[in-house]
Amino acid sequence: MPQRPRKFQRISRACDFCHRRSIKCTKPRGPLHPCGNCVDFDIPCTYERPSRRRGGNRGARQERHEPASQQNTEVGVATTPSRPVHSDDAFHSGMNPQLSMAVNNSWATVDQEYSSDPSLNPWKALAIACQSVVQDLAQVYFEIVYPIFPFFHRPSFLRVLHNKKHLEDQGLFASTMAMCSLASARARDGALYSNRRSPSQLSHPPPEVFWTAAAESIPRNLAAARGIEYMRACAILSITAIQNGQIREMHKYLGHYHTLSIMEGLHDEKSWPKDLSTIEVEVRRRLFWSMYTLDVYSATVWGGMVRFREIQSNVRYPREVNDDLLDFENKAQISADYTTPASNTYEYSVWMRGWNFTTDLYRILEHAIDGQRQTLRGENESPWSLFRPNPVPGHLIIKHVHSMFSALPSQLRLTGPVTGDPENDIVGFQSANIQATLQLLNMVLSSNEDQGIEEKCEVAGNVLNVFTKVPIEYLKAISSPLLYHLGGIGFILGSVMEGSLSEVSYQRIRKLLLEMAALLYQMESGLTCSTGASERLKTQVMRIDEYMDKTRHASMHAGLAEIGQSQHFEGYVQPSAVQSADFDDPLTCFELPSDLLDDWPWSSGAGSLGGMFPMALAKTDN
Repeated sequence: MPQRPRKFQRISRACDFCHRRSIKCTKPRGPLHPCGNCVDFDIPCTYERPSRRRGGNRGARQERHEPASQQNTEVGVATTPSRPVHSDDAFHSGMNPQLSMAVNNSWATVDQEYSSDPSLNPWKALAIACQSVVQDLAQVYFEIVYPIFPFFHRPSFLRVLHNKKHLEDQGLFASTMAMCSLASARARDGALYSNRRSPSQLSHPPPEVFWTAAAESIPRNLAAARGIEYMRACAILSITAIQNGQIREMHKYLGHYHTLSIMEGLHDEKSWPKDLSTIEVEVRRRLFWSMYTLDVYSATVWGGMVRFREIQSNVRYPREVNDDLLDFENKAQISADYTTPASNTYEYSVWMRGWNFTTDLYRILEHAIDGQRQTLRGENESPWSLFRPNPVPGHLIIKHVHSMFSALPSQLRLTGPVTGDPENDIVGFQSANIQATLQLLNMVLSSNEDQGIEEKCEVAGNVLNVFTKVPIEYLKAISSPLLYHLGGIGFILGSVMEGSLSEVSYQRIRKLLLEMAALLYQMESGLTCSTGASERLKTQVMRIDEYMDKTRHASMHAGLAEIGQSQHFEGYVQPSAVQSADFDDPLTCFELPSDLLDDWPWSSGAGSLGGMFPMALAKTDN
C-alpha cells in the first residue's frame, strides 16, 4: 500500500514579515524551518512581536493596530507608496518573487545604507534587483537617445551605475530611473538598430515601472528638489511623455524643469556654483541647450510659449569634444578657457559640431515663430515695429541657413548608412537630426510668405524627399518626435485640400499624401502608442478618390444627356464627345466637400495629433 503524503499542519501564527504584509505564511520544509517568503527574500524569519490572545476585549483593538510610524522604524522596513498605475500584469507574472514583491510595493526590505528616504526603498529595491537591466538600458540610452539629448557624461555616469552610487542620492536615482524609462520605451517601440540587445531582454520591468519610480522620486514640493539631478529627471520624463504620446504629461514635466531651472539659475553661468568640475560645467551646458531646443520644438508643434528666450540666457555652447576627453582622468588635456576648436591642438568632435549647429537652427526657429505670430496679431497691437521695423524675408533666412549648412563637415551634410558602431553612428544621428530641424525651420519660414498651391506642394515635397533619403534606422531610433515633424507636412497639405483644387493639383497632392503615408507606416510600425496616422491618411485618400470618381461619372452622364439631344447619328454617339463637362480641362478648379476632411489627421482637434502647428503654420490657410 503506497504511503500517504505527510499533511502539513496549518501554521497558527504568521512570522513577523508575513504578518506585517498580510500575506500567507507557509513552511514547506517543516515547522522548524523559515517560511517560504523569508527564504525567497533571504531575511531572518522571526516571531518577535508580542503574542496576543484571540478575540480580546474592546480596549485591545487600538493596541492591536500599531501606529504606522512605529512599524516603519523597524530595521529593513519602510513605508510603501501606492502601486504604480501603469504596471504590466504580464510583467508581474513572469518575474522572480523578490522583484515582483518590489514592484507591487508589498515589501520594502533594503540595506540600511540605502534607506535615506524610506518611501523610496521599494523602488531602490527594484533597482537593486534589476541592476543588470539598468546597466543595459544605460547603454541603450547612449546609443539611441544620447546623440540628440546628451544629458549625461558617459564615462563618469557608467562608473556611477557600476558603483551603485545612484542608490545613495535621491536626485541621481530619479534621473537614472527616468533614463531607464525613456530607453526602455524607445527599445519597445523598435528603436534598436543593432543586434547587441533584443527588446525582450529589456522588457522586464516595462518602462512604466521605471517612469513611476522616477516620478515618485521627485519631491512634491519642488522647492526641496535641489541640484541638477531633479532638473535632469524632469527633462527626461518630458521626452518620455512625447514618446508615449502623453502631451499633457510632457507639458507638466517641461514646466517642472523650467521651475527648477529658474530656481537653480541654470540660464546664467554666473550663478552656477564656483567649484564645479569641467564635466559638471559641460553637462549643465548640454542640459540647458538641449531643453532650450525642446522648448522651442514644443512651442512650434503644439503652439505653446517659448519660456526660455535665447537672448535672455548666459550659457555657452558645450565644448566640441567627445566625452573621453572630458573625463576627469584626462581633463588636463583641455584648457580651462576653451571656447573654440582652434583653442587646442586635439581633434574636435564632428558630432558635437553638428549638435551645436542644430542649436543654432532652433535659435533661428524661435525668432521665426515670433515673426509668424506677430504677423497674425497685427502690428498695431504690439510695439514689435519699434524694435524690428524691417523683418528679414523668409527666403533670405533660408539662404543664410544653407550657407551655414554648407560650412559643416561633409559627414554632417549627408547621412550615411547605419554601421552598428555607436562611435560612427552618433554622427549619422546628428546628421539626421540636422535634416529634420532644417525641414521644420523651412516649413515655418515658408509659412510666413503668401503661398499658392504650387509653393506649398513644393515645400511639402522637399521635406518628404529629405526624409526618404535618411536611413530608416535613424528615423525609427529618434522615434516619436519625428512623427510630429511630419505633422507639419500634413498641416500644409491639409490647408491646400481645403482650398480650390484642379485635377492637376489634386493628383500632385495625392502623390505626396501616399508618399507620406508610406513613410509614416515605416516609422509607426512597432510603436506602442501609434497614432495610426498612416492608415487614416490612406483611408482619407481613398474617400477622396471615390468622391472624384463619382463626380466624374455624374458629369459624364450629364454630358451624354446633353450631347444626345443635339447629336444623333443613328443611335451612335461619337467617342470624342464623351468627355466630362467639369473635368475636360485638367486646370478647372473645384472644391472638396468639407465632410471629406472632417477626419483629417492633422486638423485642429483630431485626436492625439490634434492642435499640431496651430499657430506656427496658421497662415498657410488660404
